[in-house]
Amino acid sequence: MSAIRITVPASTSNLGPGFETLGLAVSLRNRFTFTFNTDKTEVINEGFGAEQNRAPEENLVVQSFHHRLKALSGSSPTHFHLHCENNVPFGSGLGSSSTAITAGLLAADAWLGKSSDKAELLSMATEIEGHPDNVTPSIFGGLTASALDQDGVRMKPFPVADWKLAIVVPNITIATKVARAALPKTVSLPDAVYNLNRIVFLMKALAEGDEDGLNFAMRDKLHQQYRMKLFSGSEDILAAAVSAGASAAGISGAGPGIIAYTMCAERCHEILQAMTTAAKKAGYRPHAYELRISSQGASAETV
Repeated sequence: MSAIRITVPASTSNLGPGFETLGLAVSLRNRFTFTFNTDKTEVINEGFGAEQNRAPEENLVVQSFHHRLKALSGSSPTHFHLHCENNVPFGSGLGSSSTAITAGLLAADAWLGKSSDKAELLSMATEIEGHPDNVTPSIFGGLTASALDQDGVRMKPFPVADWKLAIVVPNITIATKVARAALPKTVSLPDAVYNLNRIVFLMKALAEGDEDGLNFAMRDKLHQQYRMKLFSGSEDILAAAVSAGASAAGISGAGPGIIAYTMCAERCHEILQAMTTAAKKAGYRPHAYELRISSQGASAETV
């Protein structure tokens, strides 16, 4: 085997009340091509991060590859070339780091000729990432719930309708550590109950394509109100989405990406236009995407 291409979907997490639990794979993908047995190790970034000139050992894909390879065999190839087609904005709330980690782990399995066990990959990806809510949909695809306990990571896939997704990413980066630091250390019992009340309704609405149900179920009191303070104009972008006909809208992951949901493809375009206009009025040069849910998770192929 001389080359491996890994394709990994982006993901959105939290989904309103499902804080650090729910994740959804979307149809924006990063692609990573490993070419082995080269004269030197190098990383080429295309798309987001193309201007970066970091040492290969600082690349998260490379780090994850070596982590997996060492765990499985205690060795690694001397040199390889990695080409990263980065279509997912960094620090956007769309799981770019999860795509990198997943790609590195899958590439190591492919290099060793190992059939990948998704549960095993999830465990190691969570170990590297620190939380499972984005790596889970990146690996499995679709709508997932995940949780940590003393036995490791637990996950469950759930049915989901063919929602159309409008996503706007303001041209700022919010580090996950900063987004987590913005949250309170404790929350009130009424706020916790508010979110718990909506989880089952949310899963049913997502599965059935129930737009009215989603409008009720995707409300949150645990994280979004705090994270919206990290980037100005977020409330205006959310309001624009709803005014244009979105069933629901919220922060994607830790932000600053904002995602809106609808079952109507034509309406999705109108929603995205309204969100983009609001983001520009707030002073941003946003990235805008019309996406679908990706039922397929990460995949590997020899090239």
